[in-house]
Amino acid sequence: MVTYAELISAHPRKWKDAAGDWAALAKYALNAANDVREQGAKPLAENWADEVGAAAAADFVKLANQLESAYDLLLSVKMVMEGMYTSLDLAMSTAHQLTDLARAYDLALGEDGLPLECPAPSAEADKQQAYAEIVALRDQALRQATEADERTKSELDRLAAAVGISDPGEALKEQNRASHTEMEMLAADIPKEGTNPAAVRAWWNGLSQEQQQVLMRAEPVELAGLDGIPENVKREMRGTDGKFDRVKMVQYALENWDKKDPIQFDNNCTNFVSQALDHAGMQHKIDPWAGARGDDTWGNTGGIGIDTIDASMYYSKTWAGAENQQNFMLKHGGEEVPASQARPGDIIYYEQQGPNEEIEHGNTHHAAVVTAVMPGGEIKYTQHQDSYQNVSLQGRLPATERAEGQQRIRVVRPHPDWY
Repeated sequence: MVTYAELISAHPRKWKDAAGDWAALAKYALNAANDVREQGAKPLAENWADEVGAAAAADFVKLANQLESAYDLLLSVKMVMEGMYTSLDLAMSTAHQLTDLARAYDLALGEDGLPLECPAPSAEADKQQAYAEIVALRDQALRQATEADERTKSELDRLAAAVGISDPGEALKEQNRASHTEMEMLAADIPKEGTNPAAVRAWWNGLSQEQQQVLMRAEPVELAGLDGIPENVKREMRGTDGKFDRVKMVQYALENWDKKDPIQFDNNCTNFVSQALDHAGMQHKIDPWAGARGDDTWGNTGGIGIDTIDASMYYSKTWAGAENQQNFMLKHGGEEVPASQARPGDIIYYEQQGPNEEIEHGNTHHAAVVTAVMPGGEIKYTQHQDSYQNVSLQGRLPATERAEGQQRIRVVRPHPDWY
């Protein structure tokens, strides 16, 4: 258990600096892996075809795999350390807030962060309220710091035991788990559901504007369901135009990432995005004559319950086709935003740039939901086929490009203009 004295004497910036160091090491490992493949394995395979050449190429491939695995593991450590930094920074802000409250209402604090005396029953209501808020804020701060400390230790111990992994696929699984740990740490920074709304409001008001934005981008579902968070904050996360609820879109993705879609297409990645938009309240655009199969439609008109028939007759071409959906959203009010400006509820599209025998150059072939954005701008996404929840775009993209060729990542923010 982290004590109040330990919390107020902590140095969260050291965790952020350490995370930057690990990120630099990860980048170095990835660049080295790419160099070994491009300048070692590839030329050998193309120009030295006998048994000796094949053996030498295989050694380079093995080395490249080790370096790529190191990238995933080093990036995992960076995620955990960034999670610790954010949690500790937020906990310290909460601790400062209770100190300010105590000073404002002349309530002396003990070494444990609690007021030394409870206000008398005859004390002013404001002072009694301040006392209750101080106790709640102190408990919140210590809970945040303790949970972050325990998760960080557990995850770093696990990653230390994984240093021998040399299979990029297995290392990527470790990275996915570290990404989940980081998200769990951020979720733990938010007061539990059922917390007194006044205490929630005091906690929120004690955060800086930057810290508030960090939580709005990282944990919109948790915040939007919490009494005491200002309504204008919830409205900003949900979408100020009122066309669809971005928080519900994210919530659907997070809750259904490993569940079967209501209807199955040959490839369900874009179907999953449409399901999330549908559950978020985006209205269908149906042609009065051609129904959902018109040239400028999005949505469905039900079906007969047989997926193969329904997919081809009752669902729009933009429902499960990544390029069709992307172009439709951009045509009808949507905007493409830089990845640095991504927000939960945006859509990620993968456009093929490198050579691939199965995917035409320039074709948009994959879609996913942006479900969180980290303080440093790292995008977490959730998708179907394959099914992943809150995984790192930065972390997974190198493996995707190694398997499928170079990709152009397009981030689209829908603004439906048909209603």
